[in-house]
Amino acid sequence: MFDLQPLSAVRERICHNTISSNAFYMLVGSALLNRGSLSVVRMGDGERLLMKEILDGDNDETWLRDPARGRNEKWMEMLGCAGISRGVLFDRLVEAGNECDYFAPSLSGINRPDYDLYSFFKARSRFVDNFFVDEWTDAMKIKLYQIADHVLFIHRNPLSAKVFRFRLKYSLGVEMSYLQMSTWQEADEVIAKAAEIDAPLVLFSGGPAGKFIGPRIARGGSINKVVIDLGHASDPWLLEALHKDALAAQARVKQETVNV
Repeated sequence: MFDLQPLSAVRERICHNTISSNAFYMLVGSALLNRGSLSVVRMGDGERLLMKEILDGDNDETWLRDPARGRNEKWMEMLGCAGISRGVLFDRLVEAGNECDYFAPSLSGINRPDYDLYSFFKARSRFVDNFFVDEWTDAMKIKLYQIADHVLFIHRNPLSAKVFRFRLKYSLGVEMSYLQMSTWQEADEVIAKAAEIDAPLVLFSGGPAGKFIGPRIARGGSINKVVIDLGHASDPWLLEALHKDALAAQARVKQETVNV
């Protein structure tokens, strides 16, 4: 729920020019059907805190100063950012936000300073409602997977990839490729490998230092790609509701193989 308050003319203009979740779904679907290129990058309070800390920091490398909110070295490790320099992290975040086709900063930044990302990036004529990853239904996601017929999943957890591949294969007959990305150092290798995979739809969770791979992957390789930054919201995109159907379909395939 958003706190309501009077908005400045600038903030009103941002609201007027933010594409809704459903409208963005149609844009993504059109790009997939036309085998076009599209990239969307999402950011929230975590990225905002990192950028603000970097800009406000001095020469001391111990620059995370918000331990009360869990923003510490352990948090950085969880995000795949352990050991990254301030300059590299800042440059990657700026590239991600400026080079993507569609930028989806948290709408909470309209009236909450701790979420406000708009001033860190180039001026845009439009934004995307960052809550689209939560609002698209399973049926909407399934339609995209079926149109693509081959999905590339980039994520730190191979177990998540395993169950996702199983559900796509046996419930939808859709192929899935997987690239593991656990740390910021793996980004360049992932970009290169993604260029060799002919999946028109790419879903990725790369942490703050990995968001820049989205625009690069969308533009690189032998085919155009639609690349969606899921961030922390990847689990609902793995189609848990289809798991029983996938198990039943797998059992039928095994039985048919035995009967041949």
